[in-house]
Amino acid sequence: MLPLLARVVPKSSLNPHRVRPPPLTKKQEKAFKEPLIKLMQKRQEEAGASWPQNLRIEPVISKRKIGNAPKSLRSTLKKMLTER
Repeated sequence: MLPLLARVVPKSSLNPHRVRPPPLTKKQEKAFKEPLIKLMQKRQEEAGASWPQNLRIEPVISKRKIGNAPKSLRSTLKKMLTER
């Protein structure tokens, strides 16, 4: 619900030390965040043997890792690289 009356305050009456910076853009926010896969890998290392076996962290398989394999073999290679 919007207020019916708005008060206009002169800029000179504001305290410049209380002015907050503008919110981060999505691009800036993304730069500060750690990828989830790295966070989960750290947790897995900290947990050691107590890490649940049904939680597997599989690395992201990029085209660079597969190389210049023919298109028909790429899916097979990806399946071979994943943990089962």
